Amino acid sequence: MSPAAGSTGGPAAGWDALSLPGIGPGTRALVTGGAGAIGRRCAERLLALGAAVAIMSRSADSVRSTADTLAGFAREGRVIGEAGDVASEADVRRVVDRVRREWGGLDLLVHCAAVGDDTALGELDEGRIGALLATNVAGTLLVAKVASEAMGPGSAIVNVASVMAHRVWPERSLYATSKAAAVHATRALAAELGPNGIRVNSVSPGNTPTVLTAVDDRPGQGQPASSGGSVDRIPLRRRGRLDDYVGPVLFLASDLAAYTTGVDIVVDGGLIGLRP
Repeated sequence: MSPAAGSTGGPAAGWDALSLPGIGPGTRALVTGGAGAIGRRCAERLLALGAAVAIMSRSADSVRSTADTLAGFAREGRVIGEAGDVASEADVRRVVDRVRREWGGLDLLVHCAAVGDDTALGELDEGRIGALLATNVAGTLLVAKVASEAMGPGSAIVNVASVMAHRVWPERSLYATSKAAAVHATRALAAELGPNGIRVNSVSPGNTPTVLTAVDDRPGQGQPASSGGSVDRIPLRRRGRLDDYVGPVLFLASDLAAYTTGVDIVVDGGLIGLRP
């Protein structure tokens, strides 16, 4: 992952001293999209808190490289890297089964895996629509289904959605629709899994210069999003950084949010509060 995408090579100063109730040496976490920008940063911060972390992404090379780097600042046996597609239940089950074999179960799922699209409506076709929805919508449901089978009471799922679930731009109709579906799926999953003691919430990041693989890119490819343009429409007058999004993810994953479920936290510097 390029520096622009937020690679750190290890826990940043301060994060390795952080303590959150409910996240620690006994926590077993799975991060999908774990070789991507936000996913990798979530994995780094969870490791800094003492958790054991498994990462899953489609690119075998990216997973291997990322897992090797993460293992360099974690205790032995605390990092698992597995390639797999979240749109494939067989792939997801293979990854979760390995976590169960090696760690005995799962306490936390951070679901970051997604693909992007900026195709105008008139140029969309069935193949593109189906491929993106398979990852961004079906993948959200499949990962929650399989992961929840390995979870017990007190576990948590945090989905990473997008500000475009709430605020749209031209030529983003497919991606925006998929992320709106992911937010609503979060609410539905919270209702279904709540009686099992599993909380489900989501975070909707605003714009940040991270790598997002397009629906027609090969796994592991992708271009950094543009960090240019004015920030005058953002009340906080800056674009988001990776840790701006990881903080809310960790809050929702921790016992600080023990009575919070079915909630989406928009983290966009105040953008959606303004008129279009």
